Amino acid sequence: MPMETLSKQQWEAYCNATRCHICEKPFAPDDTRVRNHCHLIGRYRGPAHSNCNLNYKNSFYIPIVFHNLSGYDVHFIIKEIATAYDGYVDVLPITKEKCISFVKHNSTKDKTEKNFQKNGVKLRFIDLSNF
Repeated sequence: MPMETLSKQQWEAYCNATRCHICEKPFAPDDTRVRNHCHLIGRYRGPAHSNCNLNYKNSFYIPIVFHNLSGYDVHFIIKEIATAYDGYVDVLPITKEKCISFVKHNSTKDKTEKNFQKNGVKLRFIDLSNF
């Protein structure tokens, strides 16, 4: 999504900024300053170093760590999570009977497009002994 047009106050704050809003370090005279914005809704966040802007990522995953997940029968967990809440589950299997990770997506998969909806937080169940 394109960035929204900056208001006069936002433009003045951008021009007068002395620190990156991501890393909070001061701008050096030779730094490339950019306008960081949310690519999902287009909202301006603040001035940033070019590298900080390129490396900035929102994490939409909540890790849920199990010790020896692949050693347990997790079918009952996957089945309950898949049916109790809207969304779908992706499984990273070792074999047909064992898995080392699975992710519960809270949004639905659009099968007509290659991209998935990115709304909502995803629950990532991982096996600590395999990562």
